[in-house]
Amino acid sequence: MSQNNKNRYHRIRRYIKRRNLLLNTLDTISSKIKSFDQLFIITSAIFIGVSAGYLSAGFRYLIIIFQNLFWQSDNFVQGVLDAPFYVKILVPAIGGLIVATFVNKYAKEAKGHGVPEVMDAVATKSGIMRMRVVLVKAVASALSIGTGAAVGREGPIVQIGSAFGSSLGQLFQVSARRMNTFIGCGAAAGIAATFNAPIAGAIFASEVILGDFSAASIGPIIISSVFGTIVSRSIFGNYPAFVPPEYVLQSPIEILFYTILGISAGLIGWLYVKSLYYSEDFFNKLKISIPLKAFIGGSILGIVALFVPEVLGVGYEAMDNVLSGNLTLTVVLVLLFSKIFATSLSLGFGASGGVFAPSLFMGAMLGGALGHILNILFPGLVAPAGAYALVGMAALVSATTHAPITAILIIFEMTSEYSVILPLMVSSIIAMVITTKMLDGNIYTLKLKRRGVDIHGGADRNILNQLTVKKLKHQMVEIVHEDEILTDLLEKMSISDQNIFYALDDEEKLSGIITFGMVKRFINRFEDLPPETKVKDLYRQHYPSINDDTPIQEIMRLLLDHDMLSIPVVNDSGQLTGQVHRDDILREYQEELLRTHSAGNIASSMRFVHSHYHEKSEVIPGFLMARINVPSAFINHTLKKLDIRNKYHIDILLIRRPSGDDWVDKVPTPNMVIKKSDQLVLFGAKDAVSNVCDLL
Repeated sequence: MSQNNKNRYHRIRRYIKRRNLLLNTLDTISSKIKSFDQLFIITSAIFIGVSAGYLSAGFRYLIIIFQNLFWQSDNFVQGVLDAPFYVKILVPAIGGLIVATFVNKYAKEAKGHGVPEVMDAVATKSGIMRMRVVLVKAVASALSIGTGAAVGREGPIVQIGSAFGSSLGQLFQVSARRMNTFIGCGAAAGIAATFNAPIAGAIFASEVILGDFSAASIGPIIISSVFGTIVSRSIFGNYPAFVPPEYVLQSPIEILFYTILGISAGLIGWLYVKSLYYSEDFFNKLKISIPLKAFIGGSILGIVALFVPEVLGVGYEAMDNVLSGNLTLTVVLVLLFSKIFATSLSLGFGASGGVFAPSLFMGAMLGGALGHILNILFPGLVAPAGAYALVGMAALVSATTHAPITAILIIFEMTSEYSVILPLMVSSIIAMVITTKMLDGNIYTLKLKRRGVDIHGGADRNILNQLTVKKLKHQMVEIVHEDEILTDLLEKMSISDQNIFYALDDEEKLSGIITFGMVKRFINRFEDLPPETKVKDLYRQHYPSINDDTPIQEIMRLLLDHDMLSIPVVNDSGQLTGQVHRDDILREYQEELLRTHSAGNIASSMRFVHSHYHEKSEVIPGFLMARINVPSAFINHTLKKLDIRNKYHIDILLIRRPSGDDWVDKVPTPNMVIKKSDQLVLFGAKDAVSNVCDLL
């Protein structure tokens, strides 16, 4: 070995020794801290709340910096109004171009709303979020809002706070349940700091992000929300996000008008959600580069700014004006539909920002418009238009998020006026009921469903959805013809280990099923069977069947409802192609559950693997999980061709692929080609994993 190689070898050994010492020290400190369980949780909640509060404040200042840089004004609308026409078009276009390029390179999950990505992490990734999301999301969203994208700052603040909470949980290697609580703490503190509404922040995290109101999670979340609010008040003062109008319920008949407002909010909420995802689909179908899409979309947004500059950015100035009753009926209607178009366009072309504030904006305009109309029709009998704008904000948030408690509490905390509760409850609940009937989810969960993630089903149902009939189907089945006589059937059953036989008709189509138990019951019922008794005389004609595209959870429901151990698979012509066993579904489900949960934890806890080294961890007695560099024999081959499970008796749980300065975890598929730069996360028996590690 040359002297240079010896020196390099010793440097690597010293680095590994120092690294292992540091990691062991951190693990020891982490274990000591976590041994004081309740103190650890409370301390962590306070720390997350304070940090999220400062991150929220920093994000708001970053928006102002970009706003002053591009529009040369502290007042957003005035800056846009004073700008030359070409600046109004170019600034959103350039902003979109920069944001799309930046996000696509450094953290793709920073694109879009922010909240769905947090919900996805909770539902399918054991709460694992990358720390870099904090920085990338803050810069991308601040730049989007500062250059005019018609998006909100609440979604990014939720994602930033949640990513910080997740990063703290990863540092201390907490359980998946506690990790979700830390994420909820970050989300709650972010919302509370934004609206100066600690109760609403805590409820938002529990109602929308976690869907969990248990005492174990709600306690730390409330603590974080309180400390996030304290930080915000210390920086910005104890002021609400909006200055609400004085509210008085003029007459009991107004409840009828607030019912109409709730129905209207439901319909506008439906239009908003449909427009948003139509825009995303439109831009996704364009066969041009991502930065070019953003530049074109930003240019169109700039053209909108020539006519209605109020819809650009968050839009708080316009909301304050409608709450104060300073806008006419025509103006609020124009702003309402312009905001729907501008927000859908912004998120469609790739801007980074939330959908919560646009919902507030649209609700304020809708309520203001209805208030104007009612004051014309019933002068003196109804509250001012600003009061209806206030209730409309809660109604539209409820319609889009399906979180009426959060919507009601945000407005209630801003007004501190108990008399507004009745209209808020009526309008918000009715708006939510309308959209739940018209949409298959809320504005956040619909984005996840489009990716194949069922947020309400939780991680277990999403694991089931990863299984397919093609993977589970057995093509070797016992077949009889429906015209065969009973004695032939009994002879076949006597030499078969299968309990179920499938009867086919003359066209080779499945016509019935018959089990040994059915035959036994038939024989016990009739002592003397006529010799011409046929299979079709006793088989079961009414039975469930499936095809290759039937969801696994639907198959499980059918098996349980009909008390069956297996179910036939047929094609479009009704011909039998195989069967699926219930035991196979349960076995594959258990394997996928272990693979998914373990892989997510191992990816976050294992450190970087250096060249020619591997790292192993015993997850259960006798079974190892390892992260290794790719053996030369695997390079440039698909997983299907390698047939690793059968040849090496191990499973590849994740493929870690370099992306810039970080790694991206990819779920293996049969046709995925393994590259030289990849790392593999393996799972299997100790000897099998060790044998693969020896290939390096």
